[in-house]
Amino acid sequence: MTSDDRAPDEVIERALVRIRRHQQSRHLQHRAAQGDPAAASVATATRFRYLDALDGTSDGLAISEVAEAIGVDRPRSSRLTSELVEDGLVQRDTVPGDSRYARIRLTPRGKQLVDDIHETRRRTVTDALSEFTAEEARTFAVLLERFVDAWPTA
Repeated sequence: MTSDDRAPDEVIERALVRIRRHQQSRHLQHRAAQGDPAAASVATATRFRYLDALDGTSDGLAISEVAEAIGVDRPRSSRLTSELVEDGLVQRDTVPGDSRYARIRLTPRGKQLVDDIHETRRRTVTDALSEFTAEEARTFAVLLERFVDAWPTA
């Protein structure tokens, strides 16, 4: 059965699954296999989501905010924090006046890793769009962004 014979929701759902599988396994695992210990430490989707959640935050996030952003409970977020601190990818900064409260930030090494992974993904998108005309690529981008904006979050 070709995609033309199936309902759009079925085609899109299966395409999303295929993209997720490729994102989670091929690129990060390939980098890890090339001996990049930092990439090996984020070769799971949860670890990458953690680092990605911190990307672009100037003040960092509390562990509870990271947990919410990546969809894990606070104890799991706390364990991930410890692992990523040990790997040198994030730093834990205490808040002046309250040593129990910490803000988590990317280290320069963590930021570089996130940037590298985003660049790898952008190159992959560019490759996937190589058979599209410029107009088709623009249309696809507009429709995909509209689709993602409409995606239920609660």
